Amino acid sequence: MKKFALQSAGVSALIMMALTGCGGSTGSTDAASPEATPSAAKQYTNDELMAMVKQIKSPSGKDLTVASSEELAQENPMKALLSMFTVEPAECKDLGTLGGSEVLEGSTTAAGADLNAETGVMTMVTLTSGVDAQTLQESLEKSSAQASKCANMTLSMSGQSMTVSTEKFEGISTVPGTVGYKTAMSTPGGASQSTYIAYAIKDGVMITATASGKGAEAAGVANAGTMMDQAAALIK
Repeated sequence: MKKFALQSAGVSALIMMALTGCGGSTGSTDAASPEATPSAAKQYTNDELMAMVKQIKSPSGKDLTVASSEELAQENPMKALLSMFTVEPAECKDLGTLGGSEVLEGSTTAAGADLNAETGVMTMVTLTSGVDAQTLQESLEKSSAQASKCANMTLSMSGQSMTVSTEKFEGISTVPGTVGYKTAMSTPGGASQSTYIAYAIKDGVMITATASGKGAEAAGVANAGTMMDQAAALIK
């Protein structure tokens, strides 16, 4: 059940987290590379990554809700969620195209999340290792290139529609080479919500941080950045 707790912050947040991805990126193809020349680095086991995530605290000092590699590798409920919508451009309906919250083949991974009961904002950090740095870099570049065509989308179902747009977003984390994006979703009735995602590669570990929920920019972005910074400090 922990996996679903990590991925559930309302239907809107689920959709946007599926679109922005958990281990890849969205936005234009001119994004800076987190690590231009990947080099050999330690590859961490699932247990080692889980131990790191357990050391990361929310800004309030609470322990994170953690999920193991096995839990993260389970069937992605966001695929079923997105399949309910008509998506334009049509190719954006495939989460695999966007690199969305799929565990990279052959990798090790662990994640932790914090849900603020008062604001409803969820922040999450994911660590990925177990493959060489070049593979991590290529995964991010492929996701960025493929997702550029999905920077502006329309999702519709049963006569209702929403627009989803993604743009580059700076300042989420102080980790060198961090690349960030904001994905905003809005409806014709004026309802809106955003998800922020940042990623960086440090010493062979891909760190991904997200903040989602109404009002995420006010506090969620800073919280996600703090968690990302903590993760980077644990990677020696």
